[in-house]
Amino acid sequence: MDKEFIKDGLENEKIISIIGKVRKIIDRDSSDATIELLKKEYSFFAERYPILFDMVTRKEDFNWDYLNYFLNMRNKIIKDEITNEKASVIVGEEWFKKHVDVSKMPKVPPPTKFERRSSSKAKTDN
Repeated sequence: MDKEFIKDGLENEKIISIIGKVRKIIDRDSSDATIELLKKEYSFFAERYPILFDMVTRKEDFNWDYLNYFLNMRNKIIKDEITNEKASVIVGEEWFKKHVDVSKMPKVPPPTKFERRSSSKAKTDN
């Protein structure tokens, strides 16, 4: 990812400030009309960070810890402490560990020898 893309956006403090103002309004009134008004009032934020805007304007509670985590990673990318690719891997691994219960995933048995042979034989027959 090109760091200029990140730099031509908003500073983290400004993002936090906007989110605080938007959440204060959403906590009182989360109607579609209010969200549309917020989209107009904070048009740069809504257009530049559409996923974040959507997250902030949801009716559920907003998780500030998640926001701070992502903004800290963003700062590390901007300061060349970490690449975007490495940050993506770290975030993906951490979120997977935190939010996916592997014990509840269906177990898929490995293929048997017979299945492996028949699938390779089928390929050579064609």
